[in-house]
Amino acid sequence: MQLVLEKQIMENKEFEPILELKISDMVALIIDREHLNFEEALQYLYESKLYDRLIDESTKLWHLSAAKLFEMLHNEKLTNELIFPDYV
Repeated sequence: MQLVLEKQIMENKEFEPILELKISDMVALIIDREHLNFEEALQYLYESKLYDRLIDESTKLWHLSAAKLFEMLHNEKLTNELIFPDYV
């Protein structure tokens, strides 16, 4: 049990920098394309279904480009439905 817990902690430490970069890139896209300020862009992202899935390392959404993730987020905001690409 302890070994499994240690492995999860290590994986999270490795995942956090990737996640931070991905979120930063996405917020920049949201600011640019949705014409929101920084705080509004964070809220736009954090209140999404996509964000909930993105922070879950096991979904592997972090493998997608920020542009693709933004596209998914934008579509979610329009339809209230999170649609995954076929290759995820």
